[in-house]
Amino acid sequence: MTTIAEALAGLATRPCGSQDEAAALRMRTYALDTLAVTLGGTVSPSSAVLARTVLGACGKAEATVMAAGRVTSAWDAALANGAFAHALELDDDHRIAVLHPGAVVVPAALAAAEAANATGLTFLRALLMGYEVACRLGEVFRGSQFYHGMHPTALCGVFGAAVAAGVAMGLDRDAMVRAFGVAGTQAAGLTEWRADGSWIKRLHPGKAAHSGVLAARLAREGFTGPATIFEGDNGFFNAFSYGEKIDPLAMTRGLGSDWRALGTALKPYPCCRFEHGAIDLAIEAKESGIAAADIDEAAVRIYRTDVLSYHHEPRNPVDAQFNVPYGVAVALVRGKVSLADFTDAAIRDEPVLAVSRRVNVVEDDEYSAKYPVDYWVELKLRLRGGVERRFFSECPSGDPDAPQYRGDPAKLHAEAERKAASLLAECGFGERAAALSECVAGLGDAADVHPLAAILGAPARQTNAAARRSPS
Repeated sequence: MTTIAEALAGLATRPCGSQDEAAALRMRTYALDTLAVTLGGTVSPSSAVLARTVLGACGKAEATVMAAGRVTSAWDAALANGAFAHALELDDDHRIAVLHPGAVVVPAALAAAEAANATGLTFLRALLMGYEVACRLGEVFRGSQFYHGMHPTALCGVFGAAVAAGVAMGLDRDAMVRAFGVAGTQAAGLTEWRADGSWIKRLHPGKAAHSGVLAARLAREGFTGPATIFEGDNGFFNAFSYGEKIDPLAMTRGLGSDWRALGTALKPYPCCRFEHGAIDLAIEAKESGIAAADIDEAAVRIYRTDVLSYHHEPRNPVDAQFNVPYGVAVALVRGKVSLADFTDAAIRDEPVLAVSRRVNVVEDDEYSAKYPVDYWVELKLRLRGGVERRFFSECPSGDPDAPQYRGDPAKLHAEAERKAASLLAECGFGERAAALSECVAGLGDAADVHPLAAILGAPARQTNAAARRSPS
């Protein structure tokens, strides 16, 4: 009987047909978004510590560390770039899988592709397979790992990183099966960052990317890993389900034709994806002419995730990124939410906090039952004079399943281009935006990824000013 790892390895190593190539080319949207977010993330203080640590023990020159002007071993480059990718809370997210595939998969694939001199199309196919495996595995659990202190991006992402690195390196089917087995035993990542706003969450994608590249390289050399790593008695499903209901068939249902990777969403706001629907509604309210000063009370009805916080004054910038009253208040006051809203100074801004204190949040049982297929959110505003206004969202902006993208598939890529240009300008890399976009657009025909790495790897020139605007 074919194991799940064997089925996934078969898909990852099959000849690339026209449908596979078309799906791989669509990954350019996610490549552009994640690479821009990663480069922008290098200005975060947490990224400076990571880069200093990795480059202080620099390994074999194989792959680029972004904005450092340095190369190191492929796994260490993946470690650094993966942590950079998650530093701003702007990296892509899959709604049903409830994880961030790009921050893990893109750094692993890029490092492995650069080291292996892989073509641009091979890099894109590595992304497709990495996203596909990570997202399918996330859909098995649908966020339930959060209820037990575990971070799905870290746990599931390591498998996506392994297959992405394996595709970039040209592993055969048997080696790919071994890589899954080696990757699975390295899965880890705790959500205790919520206790004090520390940086461990940012490390998770980097460590998963590092572990994935290591798994692929060990497998290439013959190191063994169990083919039953997913469904075995002591495998991943049993280890990380904690008695919650899971859907193991999500790993193989429609495999090779229903590309779950392409359901990944782009994040418009640098904060937890679960509060984006509420922020969308607050911006809608602001744009409808409602002034923050006229709001007596704001009530948010939302689904349960065990990730968000609902107190009225954020304790630190990381806490603010997961705090619904604060995010909604920022949107109601300013009509937008940006990196500048998640600094030590910004989270103490009294006009915003005055509104945040009037925002109350309730987890709704009906909405929770629909999560994570539907992200239902309601915002009710009681205005001066007793007037009430109600706003409702089924799916946040940036998600391919949101209504605004259904009739215009190109709209998501256009948003990725605008986001990349704006973010890179804000973080001091504006002069690279056009070149990055052009290089990503040409990946399907590129002989290798070295020109892309050169754009990303050049040392930063304006990091001091940019760092002051980034979250701590």
